[in-house]
Amino acid sequence: MPNSNGYIPRKDVEFIAWAKTIYLDCEENAEAWKIATDVINQFGDLVETANDTFQANSDKERRNKASVSAKDAAFLRLKQFLRAFVNTLEGNLSVPDEAITAMGLRPRKYTAHQPIPVPNEAPVLSAIVGQHHDVTLYVSTLQHGHPTEFLKDGRYAGFMLKYQVDGETQWQTLISTQLHYTLIFSDADEGKHIRLEAAWVNPRMQNGPWSEEVRELIN
Repeated sequence: MPNSNGYIPRKDVEFIAWAKTIYLDCEENAEAWKIATDVINQFGDLVETANDTFQANSDKERRNKASVSAKDAAFLRLKQFLRAFVNTLEGNLSVPDEAITAMGLRPRKYTAHQPIPVPNEAPVLSAIVGQHHDVTLYVSTLQHGHPTEFLKDGRYAGFMLKYQVDGETQWQTLISTQLHYTLIFSDADEGKHIRLEAAWVNPRMQNGPWSEEVRELIN
């Protein structure tokens, strides 16, 4: 069954198998999918630790309070990582649609309704900088001069994000079908600034005008 960003298998054995599948596919295709080496290494370490603690805790003779606590902590760290990482994969257009499905993630949806015009207004873009090289972006519409919390306009299927880190000469672009998106950067990007802009997209993934530029520091 495909998983959405908000769903992670509840049973430990299913979760660890799901996480391994995503990791192995991403490791094999990291270059083609433009996934940073540091991110892949972090993912691999989390999967290995979670799997080791899972195996140790599966042995009834070795299981104890400490092994249960170690497994729970390792799984929690892996799940926290995956919630942001899966979101990144969904919006990374270098990852093919068939790969998204093969990894057990939610298939991307391309609506086939009557043609909807290209958006003619720009979203409001805001950012929250995390403590682990992550930046979460939020988009909203303006209503009575204030950003709205939820997307209510059926003309918009999501938003296109473009960003550029200090030292890069080209903008990177991705699409999110949600109102938020989390970027995960490598250790090498710490202390660099990132420039970001967003634009609404219609169901045909055509984008409208770009928002005002947001500039943040990667922690």
